[in-house]
Amino acid sequence: MISVILIGETGSILPEPLSEINSMIKKLFFLLLTGALLGAAPIWAADGDWDRAKAAHERGDYTAEIAIIRPLAEKGFAFAQFNLGVLYDQGNGVPQDNALAMQWYQKAAEQGLSQAQVNLAIMYREGQGMPVNLTRAYFWFELADAQGDSQAPEAKRELAEKLTPAQVTEAERQATEFMFTHSFTVPPLPPYNPGSAHGGG
Repeated sequence: MISVILIGETGSILPEPLSEINSMIKKLFFLLLTGALLGAAPIWAADGDWDRAKAAHERGDYTAEIAIIRPLAEKGFAFAQFNLGVLYDQGNGVPQDNALAMQWYQKAAEQGLSQAQVNLAIMYREGQGMPVNLTRAYFWFELADAQGDSQAPEAKRELAEKLTPAQVTEAERQATEFMFTHSFTVPPLPPYNPGSAHGGG
């Protein structure tokens, strides 16, 4: 079950109560549009890639979408890795495969893409394709929070109620250590501002 993020017509990320999100089927919508909020030009290989991938996705032509994003994902483009993860997670154009979804999410998450970090956290929290691991879920939500994701603070609070203080401290220590040993190529999201056209995810 993956995080749902709603994107408005202006490109703004719309707030959605976490309790409602948790009750929905948590599959993340195609989020290449979020790239526009982050200045995606250097994240994509060419300007036309976004338009072609988005158009293929919107018409349900996942084979064409995969033909565009897989080579980019293999070259290390974070948004392509993330979206390939979404396709494996949802089974669109490829057989549904939690292990491959996790692999592609992790590649994007390690570059600092907060949406991928949130999706990994949810996979660990829900035991999607693996045993439940709430401490590891907290770790990924902690990283997403550091990258400005607006869902992460509430998700961390909810998880902290299910973990011991020692487990929370350990997850926070691991996240801090991870941030010191990894340089994120994707910049943090701007702070969430409900009255703004832009904001954290």
